[in-house]
Amino acid sequence: MKILRSLLTIGAVATLAISATGAYFSDNETSNDNTFAAGSLDLTVDGNNNTNTVKFNLSNLKPGDQPHGSYTLANVGTINGYLDLENISVSSQENGCTGAETAAGDTTCNNPGPGEGELQNVLNLRLFVDYNGNGWIDAGDKVFYNGLLKDIPSHFELNEPLAAMSSVKIVALLDWWSTPSDNLAQTDSAVLNMTFELAQTTGQ
Repeated sequence: MKILRSLLTIGAVATLAISATGAYFSDNETSNDNTFAAGSLDLTVDGNNNTNTVKFNLSNLKPGDQPHGSYTLANVGTINGYLDLENISVSSQENGCTGAETAAGDTTCNNPGPGEGELQNVLNLRLFVDYNGNGWIDAGDKVFYNGLLKDIPSHFELNEPLAAMSSVKIVALLDWWSTPSDNLAQTDSAVLNMTFELAQTTGQ
């Protein structure tokens, strides 16, 4: 009997110990419905989106003229970006010759064609970031090109910061300074193309 009681006692203690090992406290909390959404970079030019903005459509230009126009560039997206100019190109046309043009020595009068106009050789172009928005170059404005239209580079890495929901103005100022070769440009025309690019980082 003593042996039996001892065995029963040992068995009961072992059963209690086994039961106790599975009785720890626990608690659970959830983290559901986590969402992820992409932001946006969205550039507008003069309030236009996905359209071509023609700033200049000039005719009858002459020495001494200084036409200018400003582009309002706005980041209407949700992500801060950096502004650059890309895909810049200039094309020219001879468009025939006047008597004064021929007398000045224009050699392409008899066979005019694309790229043979001289207007791009006499028009000076200044491009600048107009921080105060008055349309003219002031102290503190960023002038990033000042040279002949024919010599403009194909791109400018401006890296101009443009925060979300903010805008900046870029002005194009043309100057036809009087030169001895002005008559060569009579009746000629030129076309300037450029693309404004808003990028997430610098150097894109």
